[in-house]
Amino acid sequence: MSQHLPPQNVSNASGLTPQQQAVVAHVQGHARVVAVAGAGKTTTLAHFIQARVAQGVPLRRILVLMYNKAAQVEFQAKLKHVMPNQPIPDIRTFHSLGLRLYQKLIERGALPAFQGKPLSDGEMEPMVWRLLQQLADDETKQDILSQRKKWVEPALSFIDLVKSGFLPPADVFDSLDLPPQCRIFIELFYQFEDWRKQNRRISFADMIYDPVMCFRAHPEIADIFAGHMQWILVDEYQDINDIQQNLLRVLHGGRGSVMVIGDPDQTIYEFRGSRPEFIVEQFDREMGDVTCYQLPHTFRYGHRLSLMANHLIHHNNEREPVLCLSHVSTPNTRVQLHHARYEPALTLTLIQEEAKQRPLEDIAVINRLWALCAPVELALLAAGIPYQLDNAQSVLERWELRIFWLLLEIASGEFNRRDYAAREEAWLHVLTTPYPKIKRQVLEDLARHLAQVDNNLGEAMFRAIPDSLSQWQKQQLEARAQVLANAEVGKLSAYRLLKDYVDLTEFEQGIEDSAFSAQQIEDRLQTIRAFLRFIRELDKSSEDTLAYLRELRQQRREQRQATGVLLTSIHKSKGREWPVVIIPGLNAHYYPYAPEGEFTTAASEESERRLLYVAMTRAREQLHLLAPAPSAKSARDTTSRDWPSRFDREMAVERCLTLMKTLEQGGGEIELNPQFGALADWVPQYLEHLSSSGMATSELKFTMAAPKPNAQRSSVRPPANGGVVDQKFPGKQGVTRVTHDSLGTGVLISQDDQYVKIRFDGEQGVRTLSRDVAADYLKFHF
Repeated sequence: MSQHLPPQNVSNASGLTPQQQAVVAHVQGHARVVAVAGAGKTTTLAHFIQARVAQGVPLRRILVLMYNKAAQVEFQAKLKHVMPNQPIPDIRTFHSLGLRLYQKLIERGALPAFQGKPLSDGEMEPMVWRLLQQLADDETKQDILSQRKKWVEPALSFIDLVKSGFLPPADVFDSLDLPPQCRIFIELFYQFEDWRKQNRRISFADMIYDPVMCFRAHPEIADIFAGHMQWILVDEYQDINDIQQNLLRVLHGGRGSVMVIGDPDQTIYEFRGSRPEFIVEQFDREMGDVTCYQLPHTFRYGHRLSLMANHLIHHNNEREPVLCLSHVSTPNTRVQLHHARYEPALTLTLIQEEAKQRPLEDIAVINRLWALCAPVELALLAAGIPYQLDNAQSVLERWELRIFWLLLEIASGEFNRRDYAAREEAWLHVLTTPYPKIKRQVLEDLARHLAQVDNNLGEAMFRAIPDSLSQWQKQQLEARAQVLANAEVGKLSAYRLLKDYVDLTEFEQGIEDSAFSAQQIEDRLQTIRAFLRFIRELDKSSEDTLAYLRELRQQRREQRQATGVLLTSIHKSKGREWPVVIIPGLNAHYYPYAPEGEFTTAASEESERRLLYVAMTRAREQLHLLAPAPSAKSARDTTSRDWPSRFDREMAVERCLTLMKTLEQGGGEIELNPQFGALADWVPQYLEHLSSSGMATSELKFTMAAPKPNAQRSSVRPPANGGVVDQKFPGKQGVTRVTHDSLGTGVLISQDDQYVKIRFDGEQGVRTLSRDVAADYLKFHF
C-alpha cells in the first residue's frame, strides 16, 4: 500500500503548494504525478529527492531519468541549487542509460562490441540510399536516384519508428499512410540491420533498442540488472515509448518504487512512438497499487490563458481530468486574437511593437508547420530585424530556392565565372529541378556536355537535347531551355523570370512528386510562394535582385548567435517559455492540420488539439493569436486557410476575455454567446479558485443570449466511413456524393457542426464551406 505523510508535515519554506508538498511527502510505493504546463514539476522532483536523501535513502539507489540532454543539464543545476554542497544522485537520459547498459552487456558477452561512436545521419543516409536502390524495381530506382531526400528521410524515420516498439516492420508499415512503392522499407529494415551488425555499428536508437531486445531474449540477464533502485523517477513520462517503457519495467524488476511525472495533454511526439495511454492508463495497470497526484497550478501564465487552455483541451477524451489553475503569483497574461488578411505583415508589426518594450529574445513565433515561417523570415531579413531559427536552414539556403539563385545568376551574366565542376553541378540541378522523369545517367551526360558552354546557354541546351527522348521528355527540357534563353536576354524582371520557370516547368507539381509527406510538400510549396511574393514586391531587375539577396544572406550569416526573435515549431518549443508568444495560422487548414488526401481521425484531431495547447501555454505575459480576417471572396475562391479554426471556437476566446474583464471590474452580468454553447461544467470550479484569490465571483450572473435565427437547412448525416475524410493512397472505402447549386457535383470529404469539406469534380483542391451558408445549396446522395 502506498504511503505519504500529511502535507502539513512537510516544510513549506520553499513556497511549495499543498499539492507539491503532498508529492514531496510520498515516502513509499509507486506514484503517478500529472502536472499541467508550468506547474513546477522539476522543482517538485528536486525537493522530493532532497526529502528522500534526508530520510536516509542512499544516493546510489536513486535513479532519475530525463527525456533529453537539455532537460538533464537543467535538472542537475536545479537539484544542486536545492541541495547545495551535497552530492546528488545519478541523473540520466534514457539513451545515456541505455548506452551504459549496452557497455555492461558487452562486458558480460551478452552483446557484441560495437565500433566507434553511434552512427550519425551523415553515415546512415548513403547506406540507406544504396540499399533502397538495390531493393527497388527499375522505375522506382530512377526516382530514388533523382529524389534522394524524398526516399531517405522517410526510410530513416521508418527504421527509428520500428525501433521505438516491438511490432514487426510489416505491421508498422501497415499502420502508416505510405504509398505501396514504399513497402520496400520493410526489407530495408532487415538489410540495414544486417549491414550495421556485420560492421559492428549502432545508431542512436540502438542504444536502447539492442539492450531491451537482449533482455527480452534472455530474461536471466535482465534479472541481473533488475531491482537495484529504491527509487526510479521519470520526468516527461507522457513522451515515453514502448521500448523505453520496457526498459523501465526491467530496471524496476518488481522491487523498489517508481514515480512518473508528466502531462498527457502535452503528448506531442507520437511520431516517435509516444502515446497518452502510457500515463493515463498503462502505468497504473502495470504497476498495480499506484498513488495518483495532480499538480494543477501553473506558475507560468495568468487566468485568461488558463481559461482558454482549459476550454480547448477539455474537448479531448484521452486525458487526465485535471483543471489548470493559475497560481496567485502568475503574471496577468494578456491574450489578443487578431484577424489578419496577410499574416506575415501583421506578425512583423507585432514583433516591432513588442520590441519597443522588451528585448527581441523575449519573443517567440511558434509555427504549426515550417511552411508558415518562410514569409516571416523574409520580412525580418528585409526589415533588418535579427532572429534565431530553430530550423537547420535559413530560408535563403533552402534547397527548393536554389534553382532561383541559378536563374538569377544566369540572367546577371555571372554563370560563366564558375569553374567546370561547379558548372556541371549547377547544370545537373537545372536539369533535375523539377525532375523530368528521364534516366539520371542521360541527365548527367547532358550536364557534363553543357558544362563546357560559356554563353548562349539556352540555345546550347536546345541543341543538346537527345533525339532518343520521347516527345514529352523533350518538351520538359525545351521549356527550361526557353527560360534560360529569355534570362540571357536580360529584359525580364526577376519576378517574371522566376515565375515563368515555375509555370513552364510545372515546378509545383514536381515538388508534390518529390516527397511522400504532405507536410514536407506544403513546407516547400509555401516557401516557394513566399519567396516569389517577396521578389514580386521588390520589383527589381534580376541583377539588382541577386545583389540584394546576397546582401541579405551575408547579413544573416554575420548575425550573432542566440540573438533576436525566435522562429520555432511547436515540437521544438516543448519544455520552453517566453514572455511573448505569437501563433500564426489559426485557421481551418493548420488547426487541426489536415493535409488534402490524408486521414483525419478522432485520434489525430486530439493530437492536433494537444499541439495548440502546448504552443499557447509557452506564453508568460502576452499571447498573440493570428486568425484569418472575414473574407469577401466567393465560396468558389476560398480555401480552408480563409476560414477560422474550430479550435478558435473551442477556446472560447471572447467568453474568457469577457469573464476576466467583468471580474476585474467588480462583477456583473455576462451574456453568453450561444455559439460557444452552455457554460462548461468545470467553470464553477475555476470560479471557486478565483474566489479564493479575492475576486468577486459571487457578483457574476450568467445569461444565455437568444440564438440568431438560422435559415432552414437540409439534414446532414456523417459519411458512412465514420468521419475519416480521405486518404492519399485510397483504399476501398465508400464515398458520399454531393450536389451544390452553384459549384456542381463532388465528394464529401469531412464535416463537423460548423464546416463541410467537399472536393468538387474537376478540382484538385478541397473547399471548406460554412454549413450555415451552404446548407440551402447542398444535396447529399447516400
